[in-house]
Amino acid sequence: MDNRPLESRRRSAIENIYPLSPMQEGLLFHSIATPDEGVYVPQIVLQLRGTVDPQIMHDCWSEMVSRHAVLRTTFHWEERDEPFQVVHSDASLAWSQLDWSGIEAQEQQRRLETLLSINRRQAFDLKAAPLIRLQWIDYGADNSRLVLQYHHIVLDGWSAGRVIDDAFRTYQRRCGSSRPALPPPRPYVDYIAWLKSRPHEATRAFWMDYTAKIDGPCRIARDATGGEADFARHQLTCDPMVSAQATKLCRDIGITPNTLLQAALAIVIARKTGGRHVAFGATTAGRPPELRGVENMVGLFINTLPVCIDVESGSLSPWLQTVQKRQSACAEHDHLPLREIQAGRGDLFDCLLVFENYPVPRDISANATFALTGVEVDEWTHYPLTLFATANATKISVSARYDRRTMTELEMETFLNELCATIGEMAGGTSMVPHGSSEAPGEANVDQPALPWVARTQHEQTLSSALSATAWTETEERIARIWAEILKVEAQRKSDNFFDLGGHSLLAARVVNRVRREFAINFPVKILFDRPVLAAFAAFIDALKATAPPVGEHNAIEI
Repeated sequence: MDNRPLESRRRSAIENIYPLSPMQEGLLFHSIATPDEGVYVPQIVLQLRGTVDPQIMHDCWSEMVSRHAVLRTTFHWEERDEPFQVVHSDASLAWSQLDWSGIEAQEQQRRLETLLSINRRQAFDLKAAPLIRLQWIDYGADNSRLVLQYHHIVLDGWSAGRVIDDAFRTYQRRCGSSRPALPPPRPYVDYIAWLKSRPHEATRAFWMDYTAKIDGPCRIARDATGGEADFARHQLTCDPMVSAQATKLCRDIGITPNTLLQAALAIVIARKTGGRHVAFGATTAGRPPELRGVENMVGLFINTLPVCIDVESGSLSPWLQTVQKRQSACAEHDHLPLREIQAGRGDLFDCLLVFENYPVPRDISANATFALTGVEVDEWTHYPLTLFATANATKISVSARYDRRTMTELEMETFLNELCATIGEMAGGTSMVPHGSSEAPGEANVDQPALPWVARTQHEQTLSSALSATAWTETEERIARIWAEILKVEAQRKSDNFFDLGGHSLLAARVVNRVRREFAINFPVKILFDRPVLAAFAAFIDALKATAPPVGEHNAIEI
């Protein structure tokens, strides 16, 4: 029996405490703002053929939790001004087994789709490790599936592949393989330390210059109306001849397939919006080459950053080379949080491009009792449209995840068809880059929503004049006190705006959590974004108190 004081035992159960990476901060906000929408919880389905011992498989994955610190990490944002992550000494693997043997293949597929849908809606508790779950499903006749679900805040795609590789190699060794033992991994905290050593002022100046021509949000989807996100998927594969021609074009002019895809997407967005300067988001690998052994490290290294492209008339090859040169210059500055790049300007884009160029090892089950015969990956982000693209010498494929509240299936199909057609035009030798839209200038932006920061400014001006002479209510004073404690800045007027006082997404989550506890009511973080003015936010709280029954203590502190 451990006779040490409770506090001492708690300390010994913690290995490390350190800050979040920029991408982790963003994912933390979206997770606590919309915990039930299933965003940023990738699911990987591994198709296995051969004999699998589920107990050995379970033990191998338990070893992975012990091996990789990020799988024993929890996240906290209420105790300090800045969020932090805690690495625990141990954590129990979340594992379950299902028997679908003796069931027809069609019913097995239906059950798998239902299972994945249920998994997606079961939110992870970011304060409880591990942020990973596994399900092994016996399909019968030496066929099985291993379903891996994890929170993106601890693993990127490359890292997930590394963990799978480690787990299967460990399985081989436990079954008698002569493969050497895995070397100790370099801890993720080394990457966090590297991030903190970067010069931020030069990086901020770079992004300010890089995004200078984007004077407002570049939007290709309509505003979502009502209810939770309703995601769907649509996939399109370009003609094999187009893929071959695209590979040749990239080789001939010295650009990457990723550059070609970004350029094609920029052209399609320019046609849709009628704008010459377009922006969309892209994920970066984020693994600094100067960090020795970084390719084998496990954690979240990626970042989401804006891609700003000028769609100009002219010769195709020089334009593509310019696009690649500008993107290459971003690599040195890819560690800045997106919220800092967009500060004071609202979201610059609503479309995210994810170029998937990390390999899924195919030899990880060599010399084992089973073979890996297929891999399926599914993930949802908070963006109305996310494009997952792969490209090689034989196939260019784009899989879209889109919110049906903002785009119809026909619109999505048309968009992807135009994207593949544009790639084909460029790969086939089109000499001029198309510019702008074929629509009349006055028609190009008919469906584009008003800029949110403009609407907010006009609303503040109205509030300021209407409220200048009125006394502060008790709720306004209490809200102002909470803002001051968290923002370290006092609100001087009832018309003060939370974000103009220095607030951002993570601080908004802390404010809402405090307000919910203090007033014993429940409401989503999104309310503060919709009503950032002190008086409007307080009025919402008063209205909610009058109509909603108080929530219990447990629910009041859930976000």
